[in-house]
Amino acid sequence: MHVILPLLHAAPASSTLPTPTPSTKTDNDKAVLGILGFLIIVTSVALFFVLFKIYNLRKSRACSYLLPDPLLTVEPITADNLLDTYKKKIADEGRLFLAEFQSIPRIFSNYTIKEAKKQENQPKNRYVDILPYDYNRVQLSPGGGHDYINASFIDGYKEPKKYIAAQGPKDETVGDFWRMVWEQQASIIVMVTRCEEGNRNKCAQYWPSMDRETEIFDDFVVKIKKEDSCPDYIIRHLTITNRKEKSAEREVTHIQFTSWPDHGVPGEPHLLLKLRRRVNSFNNFFSGPIVVHCSAGVGRTGTYIGIDAMMESLESENRVDIYGYVVKLRRQRCLMVQVEAQYILIHQALIEYNQFGETEVCLSELHSTLNRLRQKDSESEPSCLLEAEFQRLPKYKNWRTFNTGSNEENKKKNRSSTIIPYDYNRVLVKIEEDPTQDSEQEDEDDYSSDEDDEDSTKYINASFIDGYWCPRGLIAAQGPLADTVEDFLQMVYQKRVKTIVMLSECTEDGKEFCSQYWDDEKKTFGEMEVTTKECETAPTHVRRHLELRHAKRKEVVEVEQYQFLKWSGRDLPEKTQDLTDMIKNIKQKGGYGNSKSGRSNPIVVHCNDGSSRSGVFCALWNIMDSAETEKLIDVFQAAKSLRRERQGMLTTYEEYEFLYQAIEAVFPVQNGDAKLPTASAQDTVQIVSEVSKEATESTASNTNAVQQEEPAATSETGEKEDSENSTPAAEEKKADADSDAAKTSESAEGSSENKTPGSSENTTNGPTVTVEI
Repeated sequence: MHVILPLLHAAPASSTLPTPTPSTKTDNDKAVLGILGFLIIVTSVALFFVLFKIYNLRKSRACSYLLPDPLLTVEPITADNLLDTYKKKIADEGRLFLAEFQSIPRIFSNYTIKEAKKQENQPKNRYVDILPYDYNRVQLSPGGGHDYINASFIDGYKEPKKYIAAQGPKDETVGDFWRMVWEQQASIIVMVTRCEEGNRNKCAQYWPSMDRETEIFDDFVVKIKKEDSCPDYIIRHLTITNRKEKSAEREVTHIQFTSWPDHGVPGEPHLLLKLRRRVNSFNNFFSGPIVVHCSAGVGRTGTYIGIDAMMESLESENRVDIYGYVVKLRRQRCLMVQVEAQYILIHQALIEYNQFGETEVCLSELHSTLNRLRQKDSESEPSCLLEAEFQRLPKYKNWRTFNTGSNEENKKKNRSSTIIPYDYNRVLVKIEEDPTQDSEQEDEDDYSSDEDDEDSTKYINASFIDGYWCPRGLIAAQGPLADTVEDFLQMVYQKRVKTIVMLSECTEDGKEFCSQYWDDEKKTFGEMEVTTKECETAPTHVRRHLELRHAKRKEVVEVEQYQFLKWSGRDLPEKTQDLTDMIKNIKQKGGYGNSKSGRSNPIVVHCNDGSSRSGVFCALWNIMDSAETEKLIDVFQAAKSLRRERQGMLTTYEEYEFLYQAIEAVFPVQNGDAKLPTASAQDTVQIVSEVSKEATESTASNTNAVQQEEPAATSETGEKEDSENSTPAAEEKKADADSDAAKTSESAEGSSENKTPGSSENTTNGPTVTVEI
C-alpha cells in the first residue's frame, strides 16, 4: 500500500531568515563604537598614568639635584673647640667641609619664585637663576607701578629681617634700589664688590661721584657729602631725598669693601672682621635693615651676613652653628654662601677672632689702652697683658717652602742660615740679556713679569712685604754681600725703586753687616754703575741721592738712600723719635701721602739679615700709615702679617713694645683727640671703633653714626657674580656643584675660590688660619 506523502521543498534562505531592520543596524554600530570608546578611554588612562609616572620621576630627579643629600646632623661648635674642629674638617683636602657644604640644598624647591619669573620682571634680574623666593622678597610700595625688586629679607642671629640681601643694581633698577632703601628706612649699605671686575659689569654705580655731588634716580635725589678712602674699603656719606614727599632728607652710609679678589676669597679673614667693625660703628637702634649686596646678592653677601650673625652667636652664647645658619640662609635666598671656600672662610674668620681677640686701638684711646695692657691680668700672671698679647702671635714656623734659598748653590748668598725668603714672595732678579731695541718702554716690559724661571732669574735674599696701601709695597732684604752687590743693585734697578732704607753701618762690632754698594762719587759693580750725586747728614741719618745705570740699558734710575745712624750696637734705637722722625722725613720728601698715589714702586729696607731691624721698620711704616689715615692702629695684625711674609720678623717682646711706644710718642692726645702732626685734615679719615661708639652712645642719647674709615673697592667673589653666566640648565650638574656654580654663576668667584685652603700653597687664593701658636 503506497502512502503518498506530500513533497516538501526547502524554502530559499532568503525566505527563512528575517530581514534586518534599520533599528538593528543602529544597535550594532553603537556596540562597535562603545567598544572603541572603551578602548580609547583605557588607553588614555594608561597613557596618562605613564606620563604621570614619568613626570614624577623627572621631578624627583630634579629634586634630587636640588637636594643632593639629606641634611646632615652637624653639632654646634663651642668656642674652645673651634680650632680643633677646623683642623679636623680641613684635613684630607677639606673632605669633611666639602661633605657638609654639598649637603646643603642650593635651592629649596618648596618655596615659589613666581613673581621673579613673571615676564615683566625678568629684565630686572641680573642673573636668570638667582631669584628671590616669593614669601620673603622685599616688596616695593605699589605707588611706583610695580612692587618687584631682586632682594630678600634675611634673619640675623636673633633679630628677624635684620638684613636685606640684594643683587647689585642694574642701570634700569637703580631707582627701584633707592626706593627700597627709602621705604625700608635703611641707613647702611654694605657693598661687597666693585662695579667692574675682570672687564665685566658687576653693579651699576648708583651713587654720585665727588665731582658731580648730586644724582637723580627716578623720584630720589642722592647727594654725596664726603668720601673716605682706605686700602680695604671706601666709606661714602650720602643723603637721600624723595621728591614726592615733603619729609626731610635722610643720611645713608655706604661702605664698599674693595679687597675681595677677582677670584677666590680674601687671604686674610681679619679684613672681614674689620669691615664688620666699621659697619657696626655706624649702626644704631633706629636704623632699618642693613642692605648687603655684591653682584648676585648671594655669595659674598651671604658670607658677610654669615660672619656677622655667627660673631653675634659667638659673643652671646660662646658657640656657633655655622652649618645650621647657612641652611637657614639658603631657605631665605638661594645659593647664599655660594661656594665651599666661602663656607670655610666663615669658620676662619670666627677662629681669627676667637684666637686673637680684638687688637685694634683708636689713637684717642691709645694711652688708656696701653696703661691697661701694661698691667697684669692677675697677681698669678708672670707677665703683663701686652706681653700676653705678643705671645699670642702665631710663629708660622715652616708654614711655607723656602727651597730656592736653601739650594746648595744659593746657601753662600745668605748671611744667616735661618733667615731665608719664602718661595712664594721672594724677589726675582732677572738675568740681563742684550735688548733688541734701546727703549725705556722695552725696559719696563722686560721687567713686568715675576714668573719664577730658574733659567732666567737669579736668587737674592729679599722678600716682598705688603704695605698698608699697596701689596708688595716694601722689600725686606739682607745687607748685600760682596758677591751679591751687583744682584742687589740690579734688583733696585729692575723694580724701579725710588727709596732705600739702610738700618745699619757697613760694619758693626767688627762684623760686616753690609757690603758698601756706593762710593763718594762713582763705582761699578759688574754691569751696574752707581753714582753719588748728593749727600746730606742729619743727626739721626744720612741721605744720599744715587743714580743707577745698567751697561745694557738706557734708563737711569734715581734713588734716595736713607742710612739710619742710631741703631748701631743696640737691639733697638735708644729713642723712638729718632726712627719716627726719619720715617716722616722719608714720607715728606718721597711724596708718600695718605693714598696709593706715588706708591707703585717698592721701598727697599735692609739690615744685616733683612728681618730683625727691617721688621721693626716695616711694621712702624705701615702702622704710621694706618694712624695717619684712619686714626686707628693694629700692632698685632701688623706684626702677624710680617711674620707670614718673612722669617725672623719681630721675634722679641721688646721690639713689639717699641712699636706701641713709638706710636704713642708720635700721636699725643690733646683734648681727647689724637694729634696728627704730619697729616693734613683732608687726608685723614676719622674712624671710631665699635667699642668707642657704644661708650659714646651710653652718655649721649642722640649720638648717631660715628665717622669711620673706608677701603677701596673689590669685587664679589662667590656671589653670583657667579651667576652671571649661569642658566637653569647649569643647575642640573650636581656633581661639581661648587665649581659649576663658579663657572655658571660668577659665583664662580672663580674656580679658584672653590679650592680648599687647606694647604699652605693655597694661601694666595684663599685665607689661611693659624694652626700653630
